[in-house]
Amino acid sequence: MTAEGVLAALEATGFARVLRTSFYLYPVVNAAHILALGMLITAALFMDARIFGLARHLPAATVIGTLRPVAIGALVVAAVTGFLLFSVRPFDYVANPAFAIKLVLLILAVVNAGAATALGDRDLERPLVRVVAAASIALWLAALLAGRFIGFLA
Repeated sequence: MTAEGVLAALEATGFARVLRTSFYLYPVVNAAHILALGMLITAALFMDARIFGLARHLPAATVIGTLRPVAIGALVVAAVTGFLLFSVRPFDYVANPAFAIKLVLLILAVVNAGAATALGDRDLERPLVRVVAAASIALWLAALLAGRFIGFLA
């Protein structure tokens, strides 16, 4: 099946049709997507801020250990709701340069988060940990901004 065939099949699914035609469901899914993004980015920013020295009275392992599951859960909800929203107009999204940029930034942000997890929470004074935290801040905020541009480049 071609890429166009996959997109057409996705657009024809029952959940995509329901989202397109429901007065209430699309806004609810969209709101859940925005809420999940807010939770994800806030959790990531707080973890990164702790790495840069904010709230030194709290052990970094506690802050990161508490917020990482929140970030992962929010990422899952954002991905599922984002996929549902994408299914409504997949051809429009694929043709939108801001959407492509957002996807690339999201992939980089998730890979960066994996690198942060691999580096661990213990030795936060290592320069590489701070580089990863700075990249995290830049990537999540850039992905958020790219996502906002999707509606303006449609």
